[in-house]
Amino acid sequence: MTKLLEIRESIKSFYGKYENFILPVLKFILALVTFLTINGKLGFMEKFAKFPIALILALLCSFLPMNFIVIAAAVLCLLHVYALSLEAVAVVGIIFIVLFLLYFRFSPKDTLVVVLLPLAFSMKIPCSVALAIGLLGTPMSAISTVCGVIVYYTLHFVVGLSKSNGIEISEMATKFKSIIDGIVGNKGMLVAIIAFAATVLAVYFIRRMNIDHAWTIAMIVGALLNILILFVGDLALSTQVPVLGTIIGTIIGFGVAVVIKFFAFNLDYARTEKVQFEDDEYYYYVKAVPKVTLAASDKKVKKVRVSENGSVRNTVRENAAHKEVRNRS
Repeated sequence: MTKLLEIRESIKSFYGKYENFILPVLKFILALVTFLTINGKLGFMEKFAKFPIALILALLCSFLPMNFIVIAAAVLCLLHVYALSLEAVAVVGIIFIVLFLLYFRFSPKDTLVVVLLPLAFSMKIPCSVALAIGLLGTPMSAISTVCGVIVYYTLHFVVGLSKSNGIEISEMATKFKSIIDGIVGNKGMLVAIIAFAATVLAVYFIRRMNIDHAWTIAMIVGALLNILILFVGDLALSTQVPVLGTIIGTIIGFGVAVVIKFFAFNLDYARTEKVQFEDDEYYYYVKAVPKVTLAASDKKVKKVRVSENGSVRNTVRENAAHKEVRNRS
């Protein structure tokens, strides 16, 4: 445990010292992975599906605010969808505009949620993002979670539309209706919205409770609640949720949450103290739980000098002895 604490403190110290350099690199990596994933999943417009385009956009995002990654990713998605179908890009564009209005109005600081959740869905570990945002976010973060779920299922529908060679319907109005029904009427998306929003809210409110091991309890409840809602939704609406994949993804998500807890909220409940004091108007009952920290090591540096005859002399002790003799004299 001490070794882990040393590693944690080293990472925190390193990040705090070089934050101005590390943050742009992390933003670049996130943006590059996002754009490459979009090009790999969609990639209908070959001009923008090339690696140099994704690299240039990622470099721009590394020096711009985080929200620019969301905007650039949305524009790139629309360009690819435009190459597939004019009706599809109109519907997806309207959905993106509505989501942006919700996102920028209620939770503009949750950029990572909107970006990471679709990526986590593609890697089959969306529960990790829901648990993480429940631990680190606010109740409004559930809105960003819903936006991320809708983005994933919208693009997933577009990919399925491309594989079926589009919708062979002559009238444009009928095409619009078919695309909208295919996205809005997706039962799997509805169940996922309920599951992940409920997970975020449950984790947030439980980890805020005045109970021991609140964060651990919140992670366990959130993971189980996520699985329960997905499986009940599958039984009720036949959403074809993969049982084994969902369980494995939830276990991985729980592991990610444990790592986040270790860095953000590692407490020593064995040393809990309860304090009571008062002022002119109130009595105060305070429960103080200390953080698990690594005690600073008391390092002593000893200077060793080798004399000409080969004997080793401790100069620190000699100096102390001379000083003591002088003081006595």
